[in-house]
Amino acid sequence: MRGLAPLIKKEIAGQLRTYKLVIVGGIFLFFGISTPFLLKYMPEILKLAGEGMIIEFPPPTAVQSLAEFASTIGQVGLLLAVLMAMGSISSEMKSGTAVMTLSKPVSRAAFVNSKMIALSLNFVLSLLVASIASFAYTIWLIEGAEPTGYIGSNLLLALFLIFCLALTLLCSSLFRSSLAAGGVSIAILIAQAGLSAVPVIGDWMPGKLLGWGINLISGNPDSYWGALAVALALTVLSLYLAQKILSDKDL
Repeated sequence: MRGLAPLIKKEIAGQLRTYKLVIVGGIFLFFGISTPFLLKYMPEILKLAGEGMIIEFPPPTAVQSLAEFASTIGQVGLLLAVLMAMGSISSEMKSGTAVMTLSKPVSRAAFVNSKMIALSLNFVLSLLVASIASFAYTIWLIEGAEPTGYIGSNLLLALFLIFCLALTLLCSSLFRSSLAAGGVSIAILIAQAGLSAVPVIGDWMPGKLLGWGINLISGNPDSYWGALAVALALTVLSLYLAQKILSDKDL
């Protein structure tokens, strides 16, 4: 892929300049810290708000805290992935920046993959920091936790977010409007989330990776290797189609 390295540097610099890394990292870190904090102190907060009402809550557990973090990041991360990637290609096509970039000795594959790599690094790094914070605060505020299942859960969560980014980049290559790209991406991701609840078919949907991750935290043996294979295949296919569309499109 001609010109991949300089394009990656350009994309990373652009993310730093537009504060995308700060936004994603800050939001992920907020939930990483606030999830165990709220589980620990929510009973006291509700008692104060209830003006003397007696509210009984079972003591929070480490599994509950880590599973809640994974579930929250899966939902919030999906929205952030769409928001951060929906204008990556479409806005450059609309402004003419894509024409200028592709007129240089760089390939369409490098153009698309540089954006994918930079965005993925952003989300994976943000998830890493937030997951470490969530684990540390869970141990500090609640109780000790088993790290093995939690690590596996975060790997599956990272793969799901990468799938969301790749799909959004594909939609961004289809439309010159960022809103159109984002709207179609959200619609597809919501549809696959709905299908995840359907017996048999749901076991092959990428959204099932989130459930698998929570199973790893809780010690549930149920796994979804079909969903893993489909997520990987759709990620690669989305990037290939985005490159193909740009090659065939009159920019």
